[in-house]
Amino acid sequence: MYHLTSSLLTYNIDATDGEMGKIKDIYIDDNDWKIRYVIVDTRKWLPERKVLLPPDIFIGVNTEKEAMEVEYDKNTIKNSPPVPEGTDLTRDKENQLFNYFGWTRYWHDDVILSGEKRPLGRVGSNEEEWYERIANPVYDADEEELIRQHRDNDLRSHEEIMQARVHGKNGKLGKVANFIYDDDWNVKYIIITSSNVMVKDYYPYAIDRITSVDWYEGDVYLDETVEQFADKTNYPSHEDILKSLQ
Repeated sequence: MYHLTSSLLTYNIDATDGEMGKIKDIYIDDNDWKIRYVIVDTRKWLPERKVLLPPDIFIGVNTEKEAMEVEYDKNTIKNSPPVPEGTDLTRDKENQLFNYFGWTRYWHDDVILSGEKRPLGRVGSNEEEWYERIANPVYDADEEELIRQHRDNDLRSHEEIMQARVHGKNGKLGKVANFIYDDDWNVKYIIITSSNVMVKDYYPYAIDRITSVDWYEGDVYLDETVEQFADKTNYPSHEDILKSLQ
């Protein structure tokens, strides 16, 4: 079955001894477009820290209650290595979490590369700018921001991605509106909304139609022309797209 990523943000997480909190964001791996973590809002009992849980540990889903069950009690979660609010999830922090819980790591190398041996999600003019700054330390006007964008993993928050603009081969198409994932937590489709502010129509594209992304600028590029986009079947809602795919 297919599901909307936005629907995850309505779910609670239940530990073995009670409710932990509500999912407030998710991390998507833009190297292979897979959901890697849900971020749980636990401010009531774990303030000022993120609680990150990989979908593999969910042992049950209650669609009526909009709740997902995990195999840990609240004390186990509380004693896990903290990821403070307002900080990026680095590979070092991921290693600490995986060591603590005994999870199987999803990465194999220090740098995850595409088939063309270049990091996905770091392409286009921004990548050339990055390497130019390494070679020329004088060119460092926005170094801190660029380093922040070039993190040591390929994880992007759902909240961050929802701000991205979508471009075709010859012009702007619209903005990212949602994603669709399957039962194995693989993101299969991107949903975009038209640039026409007078009409709220939605268009699904298979995730492999994305040719490149530039997170520094907040841009996603599709293998589509403006003319093809204008002729594409649109839907009045995200749910209508789901129905067409089931």
